[in-house]
Amino acid sequence: MAKEESIAMKPSQTDVKDEKALRVRRGRVESVDLYEIKDSELDLLEKGSPADLQFNFAIFLVSTAFASFASLLTSNFPNETIKTVFIVITVVGFIIGAYLLVAWYRSHTSLKSICKQIRGRIPPEVAVATEYEERPVESELADTPKD
Repeated sequence: MAKEESIAMKPSQTDVKDEKALRVRRGRVESVDLYEIKDSELDLLEKGSPADLQFNFAIFLVSTAFASFASLLTSNFPNETIKTVFIVITVVGFIIGAYLLVAWYRSHTSLKSICKQIRGRIPPEVAVATEYEERPVESELADTPKD
């Protein structure tokens, strides 16, 4: 569990004389795995894939196209110019949205695959048998038939 340790700190000239010693609580772990990553992988984790922007625009355009299409089906337009604008928005939204979806699908890199690649740099830990695991338990010995 966590073990409390008192760390005495040397007071500097700017410290207030009424300050108490800093108390640090530390919980130990059995092991720590450190992974080295490249700058490009860090950028990808930080910003996301450049294809994600294509996906966001594709969703926007397709959603707008569906909304325009629903308006075309359910409304009566007294002015032909407004109807033409809705038709253009629908067609352009579907065409460019579909193009961006295809471009995103071809170039997207999943963050899971990047993390899997980074984790793959450390081989899996091999279980080490201890003395306790190697010896049979006395109850197991009692249950075995004797020849």
